[in-house]
Amino acid sequence: MERSAKWLDIVAKDHKKWVKIVQNMGEYDYAEDIVQQAYLALYKYTTPEKVVNDGKVSEGYMFFTLKTMYMQFLNAKNKVHKLSIDENHFFRQLKDVDTIEENEAFHKICKLIDEEMQTWAWYNRKLTELYRDTDLSIRKIAAKTNISFVSIFNTLKKCKIEIKNKLQDQYENYKSENYERIRSPKNG
Repeated sequence: MERSAKWLDIVAKDHKKWVKIVQNMGEYDYAEDIVQQAYLALYKYTTPEKVVNDGKVSEGYMFFTLKTMYMQFLNAKNKVHKLSIDENHFFRQLKDVDTIEENEAFHKICKLIDEEMQTWAWYNRKLTELYRDTDLSIRKIAAKTNISFVSIFNTLKKCKIEIKNKLQDQYENYKSENYERIRSPKNG
């Protein structure tokens, strides 16, 4: 059921005031964006009763919401490290060592893993495929499947150890570039 956002109209009536508050915090370029983020946060995380009382907006609540959004903006901005494209000493030339033999060997290893997984129980195979082939974390898989986090973790750990034990020699051959020593999968 959708919540009504009409109470945000009352908050947005003072939009210029909210933008001015953010600008007074020191951000001019993204002040509008921060205020918009504050509106979204209010809608998502709070109730109208906390923000609007008798048709009047709680300025203290808005100030702290804007301050929080501004601090989140600063934290995100500080995490981004900008490099100048004019200064070449930041860039390293990557070696082009990708060979056909290496790609074929890697493909063989992947096929061997798939082949090994086909011998597993359905539950182990499906969980491993779900974790490997999607961008879902263990927690997200647990939430979507209603399987406990611990069960998924233990299953994946057991399966990883099984693959490692069965294919360790093949992987060592791959790492040491002995591609011809990697056995071919049974299915091609």
